[in-house]
Amino acid sequence: MFHFFRNRIHESLALCALFSGAVALHVAWIDNLLITRSRVFAEFITLNPDVGPVSGLYVDTLGAFFMTFLLAASVWRGKDVSHWRDRVFWFFIASILLFLLMTLPFVYGFVVS
Repeated sequence: MFHFFRNRIHESLALCALFSGAVALHVAWIDNLLITRSRVFAEFITLNPDVGPVSGLYVDTLGAFFMTFLLAASVWRGKDVSHWRDRVFWFFIASILLFLLMTLPFVYGFVVS
């Protein structure tokens, strides 16, 4: 019935998605930090004034994901990337943990005076 669906996904495409997700998480927490610290950056990244800088944050994160995905897919397409499997997986796990840590309010609200 659905002969165009495959029962597996290529490893290179899956690693591209994991790697791109990890890079997008880093872009998200860095942009979040810049938005809270710099009014100029917050105004620059704002796409919709009603929503605020979050609109630009989402667009920037999605752009980072898709640009990294396309770049990694062009480099890894059709290649044996099994030696990258552990590195990309642990980079993704570390990105999740760093994102969770760096988006806590007391971390980006920390000030040395």
